[in-house]
Amino acid sequence: MKRLIVAEKPSVARAIARAVGADREEDGFLEGERDVVTWCRGHLVELSPPDRYPEWAGRWNPDDLPMVPEEWLWEPSEEDGAARQLGIVTSLMGRGDVAELVNACDADREGEGIFRRVLSHAGCPKPALRFWSTALTPEAVERDLAAMRPLSDYDGLADAAEGRAKADWLVGLNATRAYASLYGAQLTAGRVQTAVLSLVVERTRAARSFEAVPFWLVEADLGGFAAESGRFGSREEAEAAAERVRAAGTAAVEAAERREERPKAPPPYDLTALQRDAAKRCGLTADETLKALQSLYERGLVTYPRTESRRILESDAEDASRALAQIARPEVAGAAAEAFDMGRASVRAIVGDSEVSGHGAIVPTRMMDAQAFERLEGRERRVALLVCCRLLSATMPPAARRRTKIVARAGGVELRASSCETLEASWEAVEDACSAMLGGESARGAGRGGAPIPEDVARGGALGLGGVEVKRGETSPPKPYTEDGLLEAMQHAGRLIGDADLRAAIDDDSSHSGGLGTPATRASIIEKIIGRGYAERKGRAIVSTPDGEALVDLVDEGLKSPELTARWERALSLVERGEMPLGDFMSRIEGYTREVVAAAKGSFDPARAVRRRAEEAGACPRCGSPVVRTGGVYQCSSNRSRREEDGSWTLTAGCGFKLFPTVAGKKLTGSQVEKLLSGETVRAKGLRSRKGSSFEAGLRLSPGGEVELVFGEGRPRPLQAENQELSK
Repeated sequence: MKRLIVAEKPSVARAIARAVGADREEDGFLEGERDVVTWCRGHLVELSPPDRYPEWAGRWNPDDLPMVPEEWLWEPSEEDGAARQLGIVTSLMGRGDVAELVNACDADREGEGIFRRVLSHAGCPKPALRFWSTALTPEAVERDLAAMRPLSDYDGLADAAEGRAKADWLVGLNATRAYASLYGAQLTAGRVQTAVLSLVVERTRAARSFEAVPFWLVEADLGGFAAESGRFGSREEAEAAAERVRAAGTAAVEAAERREERPKAPPPYDLTALQRDAAKRCGLTADETLKALQSLYERGLVTYPRTESRRILESDAEDASRALAQIARPEVAGAAAEAFDMGRASVRAIVGDSEVSGHGAIVPTRMMDAQAFERLEGRERRVALLVCCRLLSATMPPAARRRTKIVARAGGVELRASSCETLEASWEAVEDACSAMLGGESARGAGRGGAPIPEDVARGGALGLGGVEVKRGETSPPKPYTEDGLLEAMQHAGRLIGDADLRAAIDDDSSHSGGLGTPATRASIIEKIIGRGYAERKGRAIVSTPDGEALVDLVDEGLKSPELTARWERALSLVERGEMPLGDFMSRIEGYTREVVAAAKGSFDPARAVRRRAEEAGACPRCGSPVVRTGGVYQCSSNRSRREEDGSWTLTAGCGFKLFPTVAGKKLTGSQVEKLLSGETVRAKGLRSRKGSSFEAGLRLSPGGEVELVFGEGRPRPLQAENQELSK
């Protein structure tokens, strides 16, 4: 009889298979004399959507809410290839020669849930054990297989995984249907998405309402380096202070502090850290970075991408050493390789089994040689360079810097100066070379610059004054979120929570990813709020749109705060430890779901339903009511719609006027739409006929609100049918 070992990902399954001698490659699994090893490819079984329940299928009516299933439905994931792999795994579970199952999915909450859902879907009654390990050497696998415990020992972890999934379903889908059905628009809300959107809205509004306050300061040359005063509220005060400094002639040194720093090299990347660096240094979105990294992984050039670890396992140290030797060449890492010193490098610096959760940090494999790197282009090449350079720098010894700060006084005015000198660049030289090759920001950030302050400057000394001038500045508005900044805010959402216990609950990553979202989902969350029109990119900034701000203003306060996630995690940790029954947790979530729905109904404001944009575009040509933009469409604020079973929307009230901003292949600006609604004829270039030819024409609205093409005298007119088609 055989043992079936089920891993979460193919790469882990293959490592286990090598350790147990399962070397025969089959379709979706590997087999040996004693063991069969297969994998889940992530979530193969997921909760069914509301449309699978007869009582809610196609019914978007607030009277039907809240939706609380009496019996939960699960179904195969719709991800590519998931259903096929699910069939392979369940078939293996049912094989007559398989007597025992082993859950070898990742050592965390999600890994437990993934296996349990497949096991339940298969209806397999065979005994099962839990393989729990973060090291995959043959010795470690053999050791941990011998130490396996019954699957039932992890029932609390499985309950926590089930509770989290059902809680997100209940709150997210009920909130979405409540607001969408009440306001007649495609609104989506949920625990993570809404909290992230709220961060963007808050920052965007703070920047918009910010009023700069001017200030003035005195800058003095103290013999080769500059010192500055504090801020003055008026130019007159600053000029008077500058005169006193000039009159003094010298500055007395009141304090001089010098200290040496030995900053350690940054560890290798986890997914979020790589996405943040790629945003700063390459201008890539989190989603672009993940796709490039996934491609590199599938080519065998980097280790598993969706990791939250920044150390590697002892068992992976030898492979990392081989990879280091491959990439420490100018043909791969360019100037970064030239700044690297193999004689001083040590892979031991990045090893830490206790700090590895599921998978080790992202590092290149030994297949990342010069030939493989040369074949890379575009985003993949830039991401590969970041990963390679980080392995080089992470294995280098600490750098050395000297920081100097002085306080001097002249004419009663306090002047401050600081400098930072590099004594030993070490890993910093590697990172600087990488940044130079990528043409982006340095990874080192602040801490350098300015002329060095001479070593003989000491307390009690006097410094001669050179030029003295007054400089004007003004306070800066809060910077909008960049991809890097938003990822950081999601990862460290606990910083926004005052309660220490709740902060610890959301930051705890022992059995779940800390913060909002997971390393694997943060990119998709950002793309969702942008794709749904709630936020937009302006250069590298991510700012909220009027639709996003309107949504945040509508939803329940609890959904907008990371405290909701923190409270869930605190309760789920009790479930995991067996200190709270899953039923009690679900009762709380069902109660909160009812509160969310009741709050949505209780706060419903018809006036806000017709003002989903902060500004009206104009008057409706049919009935004269305000025209507002909902999603990507301008429509009369009198309109009310109902969602049908097939997902379409049926007009239930209002005049029905809608204006799609793309006419004959040309996207109109907001200004052009406003002119159309005011009765003007708008001249448009770059219109496209049905045959694909480009032409220019005027656009205007008919009394019934239809877009008409207007041609000048002597200009050809298209056929009526073509005209109608173009106007749609």
